[in-house]
Amino acid sequence: MTNLFTSKTNFTSGELSQNLLGRVDLKAYDNGALSLKNVFIEPTGGVYRRPGLRYVASLSGTGRLITFEKSSSETYLIVLLNQSAKIYHNDSLEATVSTPWTINQIPRVRWCQGGDTLYLVHPDVAPRKLTKTGNNWQLSSFSFLKEKNCLLQPYHKFCADDVTLTASDVTGSITITASSSVFLSKHVNRQFKVAEGYVKITAVTDATHADATVLKKLDADGSGSFTTRAWGEPAFDSDYGYPMTVAFYQSRLVFGGSKSLPNYLWFSQSGDIGNFELGDGYDSEAIEFSILSDQSNAICAMFAGRHLQIFTTNSEWMVSGDPLSPTSIQLKRQTQVGSPDLRYVPPIGIDGATIFSSRNGMEIREFLFADIEQAYQATDLSIMSGHLINVPVDMAYDKNHRQAYIIMQDGKMATLTSFRAEDIQSWSEQTTVGYFISVAVVGDEAYFIVKRSGNYFLETLDDTVHTDCSIVLVSQEPTTTFSNLSVLNGKTVKIVADGVVVPDKTVQDGSVTLDYPASQIEVGLGFTHQVIPLPPGVGASNGSAPVSSARLVKGVFRIVDTASLEIDTGTGLHQELPRPMNTYTLNAVPAPQTADIVVRSLGWSRSPTTPLWRIEGDSPQPFKLVSVTTDLQIGG
Repeated sequence: MTNLFTSKTNFTSGELSQNLLGRVDLKAYDNGALSLKNVFIEPTGGVYRRPGLRYVASLSGTGRLITFEKSSSETYLIVLLNQSAKIYHNDSLEATVSTPWTINQIPRVRWCQGGDTLYLVHPDVAPRKLTKTGNNWQLSSFSFLKEKNCLLQPYHKFCADDVTLTASDVTGSITITASSSVFLSKHVNRQFKVAEGYVKITAVTDATHADATVLKKLDADGSGSFTTRAWGEPAFDSDYGYPMTVAFYQSRLVFGGSKSLPNYLWFSQSGDIGNFELGDGYDSEAIEFSILSDQSNAICAMFAGRHLQIFTTNSEWMVSGDPLSPTSIQLKRQTQVGSPDLRYVPPIGIDGATIFSSRNGMEIREFLFADIEQAYQATDLSIMSGHLINVPVDMAYDKNHRQAYIIMQDGKMATLTSFRAEDIQSWSEQTTVGYFISVAVVGDEAYFIVKRSGNYFLETLDDTVHTDCSIVLVSQEPTTTFSNLSVLNGKTVKIVADGVVVPDKTVQDGSVTLDYPASQIEVGLGFTHQVIPLPPGVGASNGSAPVSSARLVKGVFRIVDTASLEIDTGTGLHQELPRPMNTYTLNAVPAPQTADIVVRSLGWSRSPTTPLWRIEGDSPQPFKLVSVTTDLQIGG
């Protein structure tokens, strides 16, 4: 038997898949763990129990969270619900507005912000914009610019390219004859773009004949009968569909895709976001083109970064041009991963890279421009922690905690600590009593929709609480009974009373009764944090090798600002954090400790999934682990 001394100074590789149990040769193995649950990983390497979720409001049903920043000091949270939106400011409901999107349509709503206006699109609903004027919120239809009665919107020819229109004249009231079936009853009162001008259809005689009024002369230099192949009808309507995606780039409003034109991009004129007039191709005029390649390219998302990044069902593209103009614009395919199209999973920016979900639902990729190749690469960030990725449905980035929150369809949440300067990409998993549904970060605050026992709640990550669906109550005089807890009715809850953890209670009739009076309590649902190491490896003549059997002789756990530390070394969990008698004060709240905790053990481990030690606890108190040093016996 041989003694092996190991020192784990960080957890910067995060929770690793069991598929890597034999890869002790990897650097990630040294810095990883078998399980990291309900802990956040610091860029410096330590792990700590995640903050609790403070209760904000009850919701009528499932929904979607959107961030709206009117200014750096005036931020709002928008909760999209079934045909309504609730708008919160500083955790208080400020307004409720009616919306056209049903609960089944909400997953495909996409949005972007331009100035003090939020633009929202859905392939089955005409685009909307949300604005705040004074204290009033208004959701209104997006309007294309109308100039001299001409609607400057995108137009498209939804038929064979060789179909012509013949106008009886280029001005006035005219008759239009199509060379093939074109006209439908829905075209009455709609505008067509014909050559250099516009007409308004006033009547449809049959599929090839219509009456119209010329709004802008069809041929600037001609007169009389006029025939052209250059014509189009409105690109967006209830039959052809509306824009699927929306973004801003270089002072242009960009629409991407529709049901009938899934691979098209439309750029407004520069600085004139309602004007999509293509004109004669001058630098400031609108731009329109389709993404054509050897694959289907339905546009799923757009992200305005170093370039305009286009995410389609099969590929990732870069739109460039400095400045962007009809003559300078370039579209280049970069990678071929693909993105989900049946639900909008918004790409997020972290340290200059764009994080997006792959189409197969099993990968989180980093879309990053490489200066050497002068092209983007799509690196799989989750390749070593793929078991945590299970069809993402929403994600957001929290700069305050340096965490990317990625919610899965099963209601769990993976968190990514990304620090590219140090090549740190660390994964952990977050769970709660219930299911995570949606996430958004407003300023420095992360908000979640959580489903618990069939009810939906809006909650926020709060560093001052240690339970979920947490409610803090204060009494002017110490008391044993606290009310206003109806949202936790029937639940067994964790309680922190005046800073001290007291026995669990069950909420009945919206109240809890303590054994001893208190002035302030935190009441909420408990969650369990967990840290489990990977099996040890040992150096061999040809590199590192797994250990088939090992025994923990001694472990030294360095903790920082920790109030509870429960460790299992084979005989069950035991509280290993004694209260130092030289600083203990009667009736005072014990202070968190920064110390080295020494634990000894007996018994052998002969299974790669049976850990030599395990940290686990549901006590609503702070916990932070920064290193573990072990003395092991191997080969027994």
